[in-house]
Order: sequence, then C-alpha cells, then structure tokens
Amino acid sequence: MNAKARILTLALIIAMTGLAAWAQGAPAAVVEYSSGDDVLVIRAGRRLGIADPIGLELYEGDQVQTGKGVFVEMRLVSGGAVVKLAENTTFVLERLSDGQTSLQLVYGRVRAKVERLAGTDTFSVRSSQAIAGVRGTDFGLDVVASAGGAATTRTNAYCFVGAVEVTAFIRSDAHAAESLEAIPRSYVVVAGEMLSVESRSGKAAATKTALDETIRSFWVENDYVSEPEARLGGKAPTEGVAVVEPAPSTDQDEATARESYERGYLQGFDEARVQFDRAFDPVAAGFLSQEEGAAIRRAAKLQSGGVIAGGLILAGGAAIAVNGIMLIDAGDLAAGADALRTGAIISAAAIPFLALSLFSTP
Repeated sequence: MNAKARILTLALIIAMTGLAAWAQGAPAAVVEYSSGDDVLVIRAGRRLGIADPIGLELYEGDQVQTGKGVFVEMRLVSGGAVVKLAENTTFVLERLSDGQTSLQLVYGRVRAKVERLAGTDTFSVRSSQAIAGVRGTDFGLDVVASAGGAATTRTNAYCFVGAVEVTAFIRSDAHAAESLEAIPRSYVVVAGEMLSVESRSGKAAATKTALDETIRSFWVENDYVSEPEARLGGKAPTEGVAVVEPAPSTDQDEATARESYERGYLQGFDEARVQFDRAFDPVAAGFLSQEEGAAIRRAAKLQSGGVIAGGLILAGGAAIAVNGIMLIDAGDLAAGADALRTGAIISAAAIPFLALSLFSTP
C-alpha cells in the first residue's frame, strides 16, 4: 500500500469515527466535581455505567440523580455557567442549544452561578410549580416536601447575587374546586430574598420573604469547589447584593427547622426517585410483563450488536475498496482489482449482521 493510499484509508477511518460522535451531538456540560460515586445518569432511556463522575460529559436530555451525601458541580459548555446539585437531587438538562438553556429540577436542591448573558440568550431552571429565569446572577431552587408530607410539595426560589425573575403558578380555592389551569404570576426576587410556592389540596400559593437562614447556611457549608470566587462563606459579596437580616431565632428553633426540612427532603426524594425510575421502566410501570420486558431487551441487544458489527465490516470493506481504486490509479491494475474484489466480499459479509438488526423483534 503506497503512502497516498494509507493516508486516504486513515482519513476514511477518522471520518467514520467522527460521524459516530456527531450522531450523538456535542456535549452540553461537563462534571467538574463530585463528592462521591453515587451518581445516576439516564440517557435516551438507558442508565449509564459510571465509574468516576468527574470529567463525565453530559448531553441535552440527560437526567442526573445524586445519592445521599453526594454533591455534583457541572459547567455548561455554552456560557460557562456552573450548576451545583445537592445530595438526593433529581435533575434534567432539558435544553442547552442556540443560546437557550432550560433545566428542570424534579426534586432536591440546585444552585447556579450564571455570568451576564448576551443578546437574546436565556437561562432558566424550572419545577412543576415555578420557573426562575436569570440573565446573570447566583441563585438557587429547591423542590422539597412540605410539612404535610411528600404529596405536598414546595418550591423555593432564592437569590444570593443580582436578581431572579420567578414565574409562579398560582391556583386559588376557586381554581382548585373547578380544576382550572394555574395562573402564572411574576415576581422579582433580589439578593437576600426568596419566593416559596406551596401546593396543598390542589391549591398553590406564593409567599415572598427574606432568605431563610437555614438555606444560606446549607450553601455556606456545601459551597462551590470549582468556583472559589463564588463562595458565600467569609466575606459576603457586596456588588448588587441587598443584605437582608434573618429574623432572630434560637439554636433550638434552627435545629428543629433543619430537622424538619431534611426529613421532608429525604421523604420527597424517595418518592421522586420511584417516579423517576418508573418513567423509564415500563415493566415497573405495569405496561409490560417481565417476560415481555426481557424479550424487548434481548431484541434491542441483537439490533444494536448487528448495527455495530455490520457498520464495522462495511467500513473495513470500503477502506479496502478505496485502496484498490488508488492502486488502479497508480497503475497497479492487478493489485487494484484484487483489493476491489476483497472489499466487495467483506462488504457483502456485513449483510447478515444488518439483516439481524433489521429483523430482530421481541
């Protein structure tokens, strides 16, 4: 094989590899820090095997879940915002393209440090009860169980630096009684403030207060690791910050509030985790029997294996055929013809594998 043929063959292999990477799309975020290995990622309905979360590339549509005691920091590729997930948190990277960033918090706690956005770019984090949109700030969102139990949830949107525009979905007694749609209502939450949206018995109400000191204390204790300039401990940032003094409380009151919050936090997370798993397990949801689920998994493995094997064989046959064309072009007709025949035979060998993937059914 002459040098020109080798270069062309190598280029073909690189192009095939690049095509496979392009099919998945560019990563939307990268995990820069994780305090433990109990991190679950579901991509396209399938759980990923993760040996070490640090350095893991995340893609649009990925769903991330942190276990007990595990905190994760990820940096978004577009815009460079840093997002921190607290322990026992279920989170979805809904959209991260064309300057539009939309994240969903199913349950738990998340904090985001967003640099000033440009032009028409947007950044928002939502729950089922509210949407927090920013253009450049340090803020957080909680979805937790209220005192009434996991079935009664509360969303807290709060701000450390700058301001957050929060759209809360409100339902009055009349709306709940008639099962009417919730009414969106906008609030501006500045540094040192929070907005709580609580749902109970079909109703939903929003209350704006000073930032709960237990929330601030939580993020001081579990501050950013990859973003030291954003830390809340020590000297607090002053630019754009409205300092709001918390109401005086005793140590016993604070301990009671923290215990109540953590109990509801874990209780609600357990329920969210069950719902999260069921959403991607049709057998657990009752749509399929165990036998049907096993048959579908077997068929999926055969299909994916057939596509991979067939694709690799086709790539090899194509590379040999290209080499044959180059040999003919160089004047070596006999060797070129042999290479073309070999490439055709190898390419034909891919047909059974592709047929296996096409006709494999449960």
